Amino acid sequence: MEMFKDFLLHVSFILFPIFLYHALWLSRTPAHFPKTNKLLITVFASISSALCIMYPVGSILDLQTGLQSIPLVLAILYGGYMAGIVAILISIIVKFVMYGSFLWIGLIVVPIYFFIPFLFYRKWHQYSKPNKLFYGVLIGLSKGFFIYIGLFVVSLMAYSPAFIMQQKLLELFFSTLYYIFFLVLSIYSIEFVKENAEMRSQLVQSEKLTIVSELAASVAHEVRNPLTVVRGFIQLLFSSDNTKEPPANKDYKNLVLSELDRAQDIITSYLDIAKQNYYQIESLNLSKLLEECASLMTSYANFKSVTIHQSIEPDLYIQGDVTKIKQVMINLIKNAIEAAPEHEGKIELFASKENHKICLYFVDNGVGMTESQMKKLGEPYYTLKNKGTGLGLTVTFSIIENHHGTIRFKSSLQSGTTVTVKFPEDTRRK
Repeated sequence: MEMFKDFLLHVSFILFPIFLYHALWLSRTPAHFPKTNKLLITVFASISSALCIMYPVGSILDLQTGLQSIPLVLAILYGGYMAGIVAILISIIVKFVMYGSFLWIGLIVVPIYFFIPFLFYRKWHQYSKPNKLFYGVLIGLSKGFFIYIGLFVVSLMAYSPAFIMQQKLLELFFSTLYYIFFLVLSIYSIEFVKENAEMRSQLVQSEKLTIVSELAASVAHEVRNPLTVVRGFIQLLFSSDNTKEPPANKDYKNLVLSELDRAQDIITSYLDIAKQNYYQIESLNLSKLLEECASLMTSYANFKSVTIHQSIEPDLYIQGDVTKIKQVMINLIKNAIEAAPEHEGKIELFASKENHKICLYFVDNGVGMTESQMKKLGEPYYTLKNKGTGLGLTVTFSIIENHHGTIRFKSSLQSGTTVTVKFPEDTRRK
């Protein structure tokens, strides 16, 4: 029971920084889900591990036991290689300062059981929460296994073989059990705070879309009809039958009509937002739909001197509304074409299946965007175009969200942009 109380102290050292990270970073910008702050992860993991080392649960054969390696595992899984390595080095320094030296077996075992989290890191963010919890159990079991082997070797060298089996087996068993339980609890806590932050970000975005949708429904129809009447009378006033019409009037006519058409396009965009609640869900072949959209946009790409390359896996199916998904694809391809340079412009379209997700990639070699610009994408009225309302991406974000999908932008100035769209796979066709 005393050991369990000591383990609870270690748990407070581990869980408090997790919720502090949520308070300081994930709640900082509720309108947009922020990127991982690797510096904060490194600092918090190092502090947590150092506190666990300074207040150990106990020792087995002069080897301090506890949960000090859990923050290091979390730093690797959620922060990456550098965060994990830096946190591990800091914990080694703290242990050396506190205890002067540590058993050579620790130098052998530690790299081995940290090697396994390093293997999981690459695809960790792609795993579902149940899979992450399962892999957490495996990581805990592997750590316990290597400690058993290491301590058994030490017992053979320094004690009688029966010592470790008779005196320390139960203590080792409960230490491993506690380690697995609290590692899984820590992973669950991280996923919990991440889901809350993402949900809050989506809620803010949904509220903005609702406001724009209500505005569209109340205004668009009333404005559209007068514009249609005005356009008709403008055409009559500048009729070509009038032989005394000055030549400049033709330019005025084209300018007025083009601006009226632009106003009509804006109203249409508002109406598209207002109609987002109406979906006709069916099984659709996303591969064929993407190829069709690419063909439709080829003439526009040629006009801009931009080439389109495709690499699309066949028979990728999702559940969705064909018309609205087509609208998403055309809008993203159009944006990529307009972002690409008019000379040597290149668009690449990829589609594949990854971990029960259908992934679409829209890649251009345009001027790119800054981090602050990407954070505002999808907001009503925000656009990077000279003539635009930003409502196209607002509609795109809304459609993807209503299909339980995600959209991510990766870009930097003068390095092009990659748009990643993911939809759940249609499992009913299996």
